[in-house]
Amino acid sequence: MIAEPDTQRPVEQRRRVGAVRATTLCYRVLIRQIVSIGRLAALGALGAVMIVVGWVVGNSTNGGAPANEGALFDGASYADGFGLIIIVPIVSLVFAAASLGDVRDDGTLVYLWLRPMGRAPLVVAAAAAAVTVSLPLCVIPTALGGWFATDFVADSGGVALGALTAAALGTVAYSCLFVLLGLLFRKAVLWGIAYVLLWEGLAVGLGDFAERLSLRGYARALLARIADVDLGFTTYGLITAVVVLACVSAVSLALATVRLGRLNVD
Repeated sequence: MIAEPDTQRPVEQRRRVGAVRATTLCYRVLIRQIVSIGRLAALGALGAVMIVVGWVVGNSTNGGAPANEGALFDGASYADGFGLIIIVPIVSLVFAAASLGDVRDDGTLVYLWLRPMGRAPLVVAAAAAAVTVSLPLCVIPTALGGWFATDFVADSGGVALGALTAAALGTVAYSCLFVLLGLLFRKAVLWGIAYVLLWEGLAVGLGDFAERLSLRGYARALLARIADVDLGFTTYGLITAVVVLACVSAVSLALATVRLGRLNVD
C-alpha cells in the first residue's frame, strides 16, 4: 500500500518542521522580502550623510589643538544625536516593521502560516532578517561619524567603540520591538516614526524618568560608559544597559509570538 503523500494530509497531521529548520526557512524568505534597492539606497544615503557631516564637525570644531575632553564629548554627542536618535531607530523600523508587515499585507504570510511549524521560529526569523540588513546601515555610520567628529584625538577609539556597541545592541532591541509593532498595526512605520520622534527624540530630553522608559537612554549609557564621556541625565551601568536591552528584545519577541498566534491570516 502506497503511503499518502505528506502534502495531502491536513496541516495538523503533517510532520512538524523543527525549530532550527523552520527559522532558517523563514529567514531566507523574509530577508528577500524586505531587501529592496530603494530602501538600501535611501537609508545608505542617510548613513553616508552622517559620516560626511561627522568629518565636517570634526574639522570645524576640533581644528587647531583641541582639548581631548571637549573633542571626545563632541564625538559622543554627535554619535548620540544623529546615530542613536535618528539612524538606529529609523533604519531598524523600516526593515523590522516590513519583515512581517509586508508579507502580511501582500498575502505571502499565509504560505508560511500554513506550514506545520511553531510561531516562534517565524518571529525569530523576522527579527534576524531585520537585524541582518539593519546592522551595517546603523553601526558603520554611527561609529565612523562619531569617530570622525572627534577629529581623531587621543582616546577617540573609545568613542568609536562605544558608538559601535550602542548602535549594535540598540539595533537589535529596536528591531525586535518593531517586529511586534508590525504585527500590532497595519501602518506600523507611521506609528513607529511617531514613537521615535515624540518619545525617543523629544520626551527623553525632559529628564531621568522618561529616559528610563526609552531604549535610547540605555543605548546612550553604553556609549557614555565605553567612551568614558558624561552625556548627562541618568548614566546606567554597563551591565544594566546590556541586560535591559536584552530583556526588551526577548519580551518583544515573546509578545510578537503570542500576537502572531492570535492573528487572522488570509
